[in-house]
Amino acid sequence: MTPFARIVAVVAGIASLLLAGAALVRQAALATDNGVTWRGSAWWADLTSRSSTGTIVAAAVAAALTVILIVFAYRQVSPASTPQIIEFAVEDGTARLSVPALRKALGRRFQTMLPGSQVNEIAVSRRDEGWSVRVEADLPVCDLQDVHAAVLEAFRDDMRRVAGIELLRLDIVVTSMRAAARKVS
Repeated sequence: MTPFARIVAVVAGIASLLLAGAALVRQAALATDNGVTWRGSAWWADLTSRSSTGTIVAAAVAAALTVILIVFAYRQVSPASTPQIIEFAVEDGTARLSVPALRKALGRRFQTMLPGSQVNEIAVSRRDEGWSVRVEADLPVCDLQDVHAAVLEAFRDDMRRVAGIELLRLDIVVTSMRAAARKVS
């Protein structure tokens, strides 16, 4: 979320809390004593009783603020799109690496390192702190710590050698773990 989006969300949240607090106080005062009347403000009556330029402007501002907050909320909860091309500097210019091709190569490397595994999905993403890889796979019974350390080291070496990318994080999600197959004689 960008700093501007955070500021808009905080301002809208504070304004909403103030309006909700005022409505709560009004309702509490009206509920406490039947003799209490709380007439609406003159500007509110003017705003809602007849159409005017002020009514149109207020409605447009409220609609625009609503749309902006919906867009910010969607961007906050929707997954970030990963780059499909990684461009990096080489000696005489630049080179490009396709992210789908990198995922395919990492999947083959994973299955080669761990026979009997089946990779279901690989995600390569770039965050503020660096690159990360997430592997979802079916694995044979193994020591996950050893597998994680070996795969992380291999992926780091491969990504550094191929594209000069520094891999900071590797997540291995085991979707199923099964015993290694035995030969029947």
